[in-house]
Amino acid sequence: LCPVCSVGKARERAERVQRAATATFDRGGAVALVVLTASHSADMSLKEIKTIVQSSSSESRKGRAWTQASKDYGILGVVVGQEVTFSINNGWHYHQHLSVFIQGSDVNKDSADVRRRAKLAGDWIAQNYASKVRKQGGTVSDRHGWHVRVAVDPDDASNYTAKGSMAWEVSGAHKDKTKLETSFTPWDIAVAASEGDKMMFSKWREYMNVMPGTRSCVISPALARKLNLDLKIESVATDGDQVMHESDEVIGRVDTPLWRKWIRHGLTATFLSRVEIGGQDGFEKAVTDTENDAEPLEKRYQHWQAELLRKKKQLAEEVVIEQVNRETEYALDWAKRRVQYFNQSAGSLKRLKSIVERASAVFPRARILSVSDLIKS
Repeated sequence: LCPVCSVGKARERAERVQRAATATFDRGGAVALVVLTASHSADMSLKEIKTIVQSSSSESRKGRAWTQASKDYGILGVVVGQEVTFSINNGWHYHQHLSVFIQGSDVNKDSADVRRRAKLAGDWIAQNYASKVRKQGGTVSDRHGWHVRVAVDPDDASNYTAKGSMAWEVSGAHKDKTKLETSFTPWDIAVAASEGDKMMFSKWREYMNVMPGTRSCVISPALARKLNLDLKIESVATDGDQVMHESDEVIGRVDTPLWRKWIRHGLTATFLSRVEIGGQDGFEKAVTDTENDAEPLEKRYQHWQAELLRKKKQLAEEVVIEQVNRETEYALDWAKRRVQYFNQSAGSLKRLKSIVERASAVFPRARILSVSDLIKS
């Protein structure tokens, strides 16, 4: 979420991928480059499309089939990069860039054979991914849902996989434009939001609630060992959780609910400024002062949420009442038509009761009719 830190993070991620790719190429291997996406629309939330793509991608690289594919194609490991853009017409576009590292052959030194296996490995992952998306009820195009090619060199692999790091170029320069004029990077959204665009402000808030904690371009310990890479602990995947670093620079901690509240009301920058001025001695006061600032804003927010919930419930009740009334009309009309089948002498109270009971069974959502309802009509 920080435009300053993201530049350095993008560089770090690119360097990690490049080191892994260089080690692979030096061993006569190859790297398959795979992009994975799924069909999305303007009414889908970022969390929804991200969950579909992320979980399907992860599931496609698990189990016996993945173990066998790794053996067949010589897959050493996979590094995943994340990228998010937003389109006015099509909504959030979350997709992944995968670098699939392929082992070189000690027997067959033919680079064409290694590149062939790399392409087959990429195709296998993409097709398995597509089946996982469809299993979840998502949609993925056989033509546009994925793309596979083999990297030309380590730079190619690094730029491809790490290019989406918080929408910053690997060089650290900000992307001025995306491929489409109607497509926005997260920083485009942030700029528009800061200039007063309410729709973009809501999109930035959605982005900052969903994306933090998403890990990108992480080297697994297994891949690091296979390539004999000496990487820092923060760049190596552990059990899938975020790595928490203990150091002398930690001067205090803020609980997640409190931090989210400050994010909600735009007070994080205020808090960090207070910490910068007060240092470790002033940390607790910075927390207290920021919480005091947040309290009235949070009360208004909670009141607004409660009012919104009340209106939703009221609307739902009105819809239910309307449905009941409509169904009751159908039930009454159905019962009246059946009364017409009987002549005057046959229209006994017992028969009317029978018709009313049957009407309730046929139209269970209708108000329970009575004989008097039938007689009045």
